[in-house]
Amino acid sequence: MKFTVAIPWILSVATVAVGIWQFSAQQGQANRQPFLQKQLELCFQATETAGRLATETDPVKWEDARQTFWRLYWGPLSIVEDQAVESAMVELGKLVPAQPVTAPKLPMSDLDIATYNLAHAVRNLVLTSWRVDLPALEQRQR
Repeated sequence: MKFTVAIPWILSVATVAVGIWQFSAQQGQANRQPFLQKQLELCFQATETAGRLATETDPVKWEDARQTFWRLYWGPLSIVEDQAVESAMVELGKLVPAQPVTAPKLPMSDLDIATYNLAHAVRNLVLTSWRVDLPALEQRQR
């Protein structure tokens, strides 16, 4: 076999192989995108809700946040969370009343540390999922 015939064939096969590999890589990322978007949305919603539970002074808004917390806890957040976020939600869930509270003492500052820990767990999950490189935060108890 002459090299003048073999080299174009080898180059053609290599080009096709690289094209297939690139398509597969792009398709894999495209399939991840909807999941990552939903994960980001739910994680932000969970941390915002937890923040409201810790700082809200309006009983009606606080009750809305309590209901949202438990909806996220038992439902959609469970689909996208990792073990650290799950643990942080469980710890916060030990402090958030499961049933409506007639006259909650607001703001509910005893939720501060658990809320802060949830925010850090969510931050780590999002940075890992989206492959974002930010410096680590100091884990301080506020």
